[in-house]
Amino acid sequence: MTHIKSALEIALERTEGVSGNPEKLAEDNMVKEGKRIASSFLSIADETTETDMREKLKSYSGKELGWVRNGVFQTLVANIVLPLDDGFREKLEVIERGLPEVIPDKKRLSPIFDQLTKFFDQYLENKKAIRTQLEQQFAPRLRQREAQVSKQMGQTVRLNPMQDPEFAGALQRNLGQLDERYQQALTDLKEELRRMFEQVR
Repeated sequence: MTHIKSALEIALERTEGVSGNPEKLAEDNMVKEGKRIASSFLSIADETTETDMREKLKSYSGKELGWVRNGVFQTLVANIVLPLDDGFREKLEVIERGLPEVIPDKKRLSPIFDQLTKFFDQYLENKKAIRTQLEQQFAPRLRQREAQVSKQMGQTVRLNPMQDPEFAGALQRNLGQLDERYQQALTDLKEELRRMFEQVR
């Protein structure tokens, strides 16, 4: 009977004798370690301080330190995202405390985070304004549907605007356009942080 090879066996045969670049493997491992350090800092920020992160970074030197710092930077910056609600402030403050460990220029970082807070506040206000404007625009139509349904049911019925497919579609389109504009501005700001990080390396 013929042995049918598994995909793993075939892959192992094809890579047999191929050795990876040891420096690239070391870099990947150190970047992952940096990401773990930053993730730990972000997840239990009230117990893990920037001093703890600083001490962990001190245990590395040379290329390894650069790779670990890169992992920390990537993770902290990846967590700067458009907010869902006002709860963004606490997370942003934690990131602001952590970034100086890899970008020691606090004088330049502080105004960036002030700008980010205002930027996120404005984003949330714009989201709210879009929803309010659309609700007002669709209100007569919604009241008409409520009256029809109430008449059919024999009792007063209140409908959620999201139950109207046209309202839901218009809201999704408008919020999508808003997100696109703000996401581009946020990407530009992250690029500025990347340039600051690269200057320190």
